[in-house]
Amino acid sequence: MADQFVELLGTAPVSVDGGKLTFVQGTLHTTLSIWKDRYNRSAFGWMVNTDHTALRDQMDGFGGMGIRIDHPSPSGDPGPSDIPPAACYPWPAGSAPLASEVTASVTRYGLPSLRFVRDSHDLGLLLLADTHAHRDGVWSFTPANSEPARLAQAILLARQCGDQDLERAAVAKLRNRGEEPVVRRPDYLFRQAVADWSRQYAKAPGIDLSDLAKLMRKRPQYPEIP
Repeated sequence: MADQFVELLGTAPVSVDGGKLTFVQGTLHTTLSIWKDRYNRSAFGWMVNTDHTALRDQMDGFGGMGIRIDHPSPSGDPGPSDIPPAACYPWPAGSAPLASEVTASVTRYGLPSLRFVRDSHDLGLLLLADTHAHRDGVWSFTPANSEPARLAQAILLARQCGDQDLERAAVAKLRNRGEEPVVRRPDYLFRQAVADWSRQYAKAPGIDLSDLAKLMRKRPQYPEIP
């Protein structure tokens, strides 16, 4: 099946490991994964994840350092969801070719998914997004309940790349949203959630976000970025 996906995509991955096709562009590491439904072994799905190469292994224990890109289901429903999509394609029997809806899906949405993230700065901006971002028929999976974690990741990425514009954008969002309650937890503030995620990420080798602990102060002093 991986070989058929490569043929439909029209671009060769740097590696194929089972159902994982890996593509590398600059500092970005993109994986197209083909996966079977754990409850219905006759169904499968495919999705794309783009990570920052230098931080990918360090953040592996936290689900990586990037975003997932989703595409419409065979029904054509273009609406993104905060719930990961279920498998929706029939697994081919034996050496049978892929079903027409699979071929159409990979042909239409494969390359836009692989090329969704433009560079490291763009990845950071997508991590800072308030909700799902749409491009060329596909979208980033950036649900509202992951905003604090994604903001901490964006600051981490900014420091890794020396991207002061990105860090300024992240700090500006902290100033604007810091005192808001987190979704479904009115007693837990946005800045507190960012600080908690920063502590978690600080456990990864080579990661330093210790200064973000000041966000736990009653009146936090947000860092000034030159």
